[in-house]
Amino acid sequence: MAVTQEERTARLAEKRQELGEQELRHTVPYGTRQMLDELMLWHEIKEVSEVVQMLVLNGRAEDLPPAPPKVKGPSDIIRHYFRQGMRDRLAALTAELGETKDRATIWRLIAYAHSLGAEKSAPLFEIKPHGYEITENVARKLRQAGFAESLQMNAEDDGDE
Repeated sequence: MAVTQEERTARLAEKRQELGEQELRHTVPYGTRQMLDELMLWHEIKEVSEVVQMLVLNGRAEDLPPAPPKVKGPSDIIRHYFRQGMRDRLAALTAELGETKDRATIWRLIAYAHSLGAEKSAPLFEIKPHGYEITENVARKLRQAGFAESLQMNAEDDGDE
């Protein structure tokens, strides 16, 4: 039997709560949502949360131009979900920029990425690979475990004959 939309929504809400995800809503100047939609189209990203997260992860305060003056008028709302670590990163970037509201940081990141165009904004949407190094001690234990498993498999094969 097919799952109803309400059941899917309830499961998703439960999973988000387990993961510590929190919905954030940012009121940004009118036109920001259109810029965000174009960024999503250019980089073939379907989730708003993913785009905003990549901008927060890869955005650097020293790259962003000064904030334009605040203008009264219509606005857009950007809704997305962040876990605690990403909320901390956003707060740090906001402080680094000298802003008082996260929404100003989100707006500046989107406007900056959009101003670069499709090609030049691509590095802001790259996932940086994690580096890791296996110590000699761990490598030796892995070799020993593999050798022991190989001996056991050979012994089992000899016993089957």
